[in-house]
Amino acid sequence: MADIHMKRHPELELLIAGDYMMDRYLYCDVSRVSPEAPVPVAKVRSVEHRVGGAGNVALNVIALGSGVKALTCVGTDAAGDDLLAGLKAAGIDVTHVHRSPVWTTSLKTRIVAQNQQLLRYDEEEPEAAMGQEESFLSYLRQYTEEIFAGVRGVVLSDYGKGVLTHETAQLLIDESRKRGLPVFIDPKGADWSKYRGATVCTPNLKELTEASGMTRLAGEEDISWAARAICERVQLDHLLVTRSEKGMSLISRGIDGKQDFPAAAKEVSDVTGAGDTVISVIAVCMTAGEPLDVCCRLANAAASVVVSKFGAETASVEEINAALLDDRQSVPGQKICSWEQIASVARHLHAEGRRIVFTNGCFDLVHAGHIASFRQARSFGDVLVVGVNSDESIRRLKGPSRPIVGLRDRMKLLEALEMVDYIVPFSEDTPQKLIETVRPDVLVKGKDWEGKTVAGAGFIQAYGGTVMFADLEQGLSTTALVEKIRAGV
Repeated sequence: MADIHMKRHPELELLIAGDYMMDRYLYCDVSRVSPEAPVPVAKVRSVEHRVGGAGNVALNVIALGSGVKALTCVGTDAAGDDLLAGLKAAGIDVTHVHRSPVWTTSLKTRIVAQNQQLLRYDEEEPEAAMGQEESFLSYLRQYTEEIFAGVRGVVLSDYGKGVLTHETAQLLIDESRKRGLPVFIDPKGADWSKYRGATVCTPNLKELTEASGMTRLAGEEDISWAARAICERVQLDHLLVTRSEKGMSLISRGIDGKQDFPAAAKEVSDVTGAGDTVISVIAVCMTAGEPLDVCCRLANAAASVVVSKFGAETASVEEINAALLDDRQSVPGQKICSWEQIASVARHLHAEGRRIVFTNGCFDLVHAGHIASFRQARSFGDVLVVGVNSDESIRRLKGPSRPIVGLRDRMKLLEALEMVDYIVPFSEDTPQKLIETVRPDVLVKGKDWEGKTVAGAGFIQAYGGTVMFADLEQGLSTTALVEKIRAGV
C-alpha cells in the first residue's frame, strides 16, 4: 500500500442527490440524577449544528477537494434555512435545493456527555414528504439539463425520507446513464429495485442481509451468494459491502467470488457517518478513473480516520495519506500519527500516568521561535503532541498564497526535532476536536494568546487540565519572514 495515495481532483463536480438533513448536538455535563425521576440531569454547555444525511456525503466530497452540486427537497422552515446556510458556507452549489412549504426538514438532535450519546430525538415527517413526489418529479424533469450540466458523477444518498422514491431514483439513474456518468448508491430499505442500473452500491452487512431477504448471512459464502444474486437481479455493476471490523468486501456482477479489504487497525470513537465517507471516496476516485481496488483501499483508510472522531465527520486528503503511511497501530519511534493512532497512544500514556502536553500551529517556515516554544512546552510534561494545520485550513486562515511548505514536508521537519514526540495533522480551523481526542494534561499557546479565547481550553479545564502560555522570541514570526523574503530584504 506504500505506493497508494489519495489525490485531489478539483476538476470534478459530483451531483449528490438524496435526503439532506440537519444534525444538532447538545454537549452537556452530567453530574447528578434528577430528583423527579431516575434519569440523569444534563446541563447544556454548548450547541453545534452540522449538515447531515446526504449533506455529510457532500461535505466529505468537498473535504477531498472536489466540487458538489446538491439536489434535494427541504422545507421552508428554520432547519431548512440552517441547512441551506451550511451548504453555502461549505462552497456547495445549492441552485437545485428545491424548497417546499409542505415539506419538513429532518432535524436530529443528539444529547452528548463525555463523548457519549445519552439520547437522540428526531423531528421529521417523512410520510408528508412522500406525498410531494409528483411535485419533485416535475421539478427534476423541468430542470434536467441544468441539473446535470458539468457533472462528472452522481451519488444517490438514500435515508428513506422521501426524496429518492422509486420514480425519482430511476429518473436520475436513467439520465446519468444516457450521459455516460457513473452512479453511486448508499441504499436504504429492503427493496433495491429503484437502484436498478447503478454502478456501485455500498450497503453495510445489515442492509445487504435485508435486501437479500435472508434473516442472517452466516458466512463468507452466504455474503458472496447474496451479493451476486442482488447484482444480477437489479443490474448493479458492483456491490461494496462495509463490514465494520472486517473491513470491506467487493462483489462484481459476472465475476465469481469476492475481493476482501481488511479494516485498517483503529481505535473507534464513533462510527457515525463512516458510510458517507466510504461512498464519497469511492465516488471521487472512480469518477477520476482510479482502479476499483485502489478506490476501496483509499476508502478503507478514510473510514479509519473518521471513526476516530466524534459525530459525523470528514476525512481530508492529508489525513487519508497520513493513515496510509502506516495502517498499523503506532509503534515506538513513529512520530507522525493518524487520529486513531494518537487516540490509542494517548490512552496508553494516560494509563501509565504520563503527563501529555499539546500545542498546535501551522509551522509553515520553522524558525528559532518555534524551537524555543517547543522546548518550553516539552518542559511542562512528559510527552509533547503537536497538532499541525492541513494545507486547506491554512489557506482558509492565512489566504491563498499560504502555506509555502506542504503538510507532508512540514511534518517531516517537525519529526526531526528531539523535543517533539508525536505529530498529528488536522483539517479544521481549530484543533478543538483533536484536543478532545488526545485529552492532554497541558495545552500550550504563545503568550500572544493570553486574554483571548483558546480553542480547547474550556474542554481540558473541565477535567482539571491546565492552559500554559509560552514566552515568544521577539521579532520572529513566519509572516514576518515571508514578508521579508518577498521584499527581497
